[in-house]
Amino acid sequence: MTKTGRLDNPKKSPYSLEYSDSSWEFEYMEELESDDTIAKWTKNHGIRIPYFTDDNKFKTYNPDFLVEKTDGEIELIEIKGKHLLKNPNTTRKKEFAEKWCDARGIKYRLISRY
Repeated sequence: MTKTGRLDNPKKSPYSLEYSDSSWEFEYMEELESDDTIAKWTKNHGIRIPYFTDDNKFKTYNPDFLVEKTDGEIELIEIKGKHLLKNPNTTRKKEFAEKWCDARGIKYRLISRY
C-alpha cells in the first residue's frame, strides 16, 4: 500500500498532526485512537535503530510507532505487508530492533497487514 494520510488532532498523540506512510499505518493510527488500552502514541518519536544489512552495510531503522499502554508497557511497532515478511532486510531490522528494545525494557512488535 502506498496511500498516505494525515490524522488531525489525535487525542493520544502529543502532536496536533500525525502522518502515515501507508493506508495500513493510517488504519492503525485510528485503531490506536479508539483502543482503551492505549495511553499515548506517536510516529514522531525520532528513534533510529542501528543495524547491519546481510552484506554488512551499516544503516539505521526508524520503526513506525512508539506506543505506551495504560498499564505502562511501551512498544515499538512496525507495520509490514505480508509480502515483505520474508525479506532479508525486514528480518535484519526485526533482529536488531528486538535486541535494542530488550536492552531498554521495551517490547517490539511486527504487525503484518494483508
